[in-house]
Amino acid sequence: MSLHKFKIVSPRDVQSVDNVFEVLLLNLDHIVSVKPIKMVIEDKVANGYWIRASNGKKYRAIEVPAAISDLLNTEDRANAVICAKGEDQIQAEMLN
Repeated sequence: MSLHKFKIVSPRDVQSVDNVFEVLLLNLDHIVSVKPIKMVIEDKVANGYWIRASNGKKYRAIEVPAAISDLLNTEDRANAVICAKGEDQIQAEMLN
């Protein structure tokens, strides 16, 4: 069993805009996919991850194990060189 710690975002209730951050241990053998996403947290745009498990459950995470983030960042670096300057400027303007 390969349990790793994820920090997920879960709403307090369906109609609430408040988010609660919870630590969740997931078995990496049961993760189907991890996709980098942008999330709105406390009126700011944050980088996050959309996680799908083999049992059909879906999670939004703000922190994932280093092995997963390193794997995604390695692939993203190759694509980021092309458009990094424009996106960084746009993201900085959105966060200010």
